[in-house]
Amino acid sequence: MEITYKHAITYLWSRDIKKTLNFYEKILGFKKAYESDGWIEMAVPGVTNAYIAINKWKKEGTYPVNQFLTFGVEDIDAFKAHLVAEEVTMYGDMVEFAEQGMKMLKFYDQDKNIITVSQVI
Repeated sequence: MEITYKHAITYLWSRDIKKTLNFYEKILGFKKAYESDGWIEMAVPGVTNAYIAINKWKKEGTYPVNQFLTFGVEDIDAFKAHLVAEEVTMYGDMVEFAEQGMKMLKFYDQDKNIITVSQVI
């Protein structure tokens, strides 16, 4: 049997999904693909059938934050300059893994989810 998938999706939690959508559209270039009362799916630019879903957190207390969302970019230095210009809060410094041939940079979204970008060098 050959296994194929229609799409890939990951979830984030937010108390204000419109504010979070604005961050992903304005800062990261995502496009809204679907919206309902409880969630918004965003298409990942340049990737076919990959989505991020912002889910509205309706419970009391702190919602879980994502720490394992990584996107590959062509020019991580230019991407970092863009984030700095937009006053996005960084999560540490850029790290280079010479043995793996990779650079990584982490930053926070509006809901304190940690997003990682990486570049193969």
